[in-house]
Amino acid sequence: MNDQPLKYYMHDGSSAFRFELSGELSNDGARKLEHDWLTASSVIGHRTLIVDMTFLTGADEEGRALLARWHAGGARLVAKSKASRALAEAIVGEGLPDLPTAVNSGWDQTWLPFRTSFGIPALHLIILLGALLFPLRVHAANLKPETVAAWDDYVRSTNVSLENRVRPGGSFLWTGEAPERIAKVHKGEIVVAPAAEQNPLRVEGGLIHHWMGAAFVPGTKLDDILDVLRDYDHYQDVYRPFVIEAKTIGRDASCDKFSMLLMNKALFSKIALEADYQATNIRLDNHRFYVVSRSTRVQEIEGYGQPGGHRMPEGEGSGYIWKLFSIVRLEQRDGGVYIELETVVLSRDIPAAARLLVDQIVRRVSRNSMLTAIQQTEEAVRWVSLEAGKHAHGPDKTSAFARVQ
Repeated sequence: MNDQPLKYYMHDGSSAFRFELSGELSNDGARKLEHDWLTASSVIGHRTLIVDMTFLTGADEEGRALLARWHAGGARLVAKSKASRALAEAIVGEGLPDLPTAVNSGWDQTWLPFRTSFGIPALHLIILLGALLFPLRVHAANLKPETVAAWDDYVRSTNVSLENRVRPGGSFLWTGEAPERIAKVHKGEIVVAPAAEQNPLRVEGGLIHHWMGAAFVPGTKLDDILDVLRDYDHYQDVYRPFVIEAKTIGRDASCDKFSMLLMNKALFSKIALEADYQATNIRLDNHRFYVVSRSTRVQEIEGYGQPGGHRMPEGEGSGYIWKLFSIVRLEQRDGGVYIELETVVLSRDIPAAARLLVDQIVRRVSRNSMLTAIQQTEEAVRWVSLEAGKHAHGPDKTSAFARVQ
């Protein structure tokens, strides 16, 4: 039995993610298993990791070390046979909790099993999504000139659409182009939708993701929104936890330059992105304003916050984000301000066979990211307005932003 290759099932649930292992956890198998977990954990977040070792026949040195690290990091080990329990307790150096108590507590409830074998090339939704959003170094990609050319063409076409919106007689707001859309935002909903029929759009060597989002903030003014959007030094307070650092580099009436450090925290890994941006600010009149932002530098920081952490050269690394472009449109009317966010992101490509499988999940993740960004902006605007009402000499922004969760 000990010479059987490792196989495992993955079970995803609302509060836990479970591996069921079988066969021999060899050194090579341990490395591949850890890679898959690091990728999946970027999407899974802070759910409990459960490792069922009942059908594990043995573990080499790296396999034992991996299980010990997982256990030390808070993972729950399950061993339902005498042999597997003895193996688990030998690895962690202590007894395992009684299984019935753990099961009755409901901590291991999961669903959606996915089977994988290191001898069979399988496609798994969670792993593929992680490979798109937070790939590991082993899956590193390089940004190619033809990909940059396709991106530049797409951004130019997006700018042409913007010019049509802001010209006299143009439809400035996407929100007002559909009655049901404007009705929803007036009810307090945040509306998010793909900006193109094919989203993401595959180009040579990459994917272009293009989304629209809109909201209506009643009882506020245009400048209230701008106070939040252009206060880059407080972005880490407003857009937490993904923005961990932000600062203004330069600013004048029409152009802002700023930087941000974005990070995804997985259970056992950290992937950070450091980017510089240039934002062009244009006021059409007293009631309409728009901002066009683009990244001028994006670099991945490998091992952020750890010894040996370093910046990767531009265009190298995971390919999670290579380029960013965004448009914010604001219009004050109807007793409040309409906020529209249009984002365009260039990422690495994924295999053609996987696109149909991950498309639905990618759409959900992108939609939720847009929802969160707009919601956090709304909350910040409300707090700043509240503080402004409390202080006769103007808002205490530090106090207001510190309360935005």
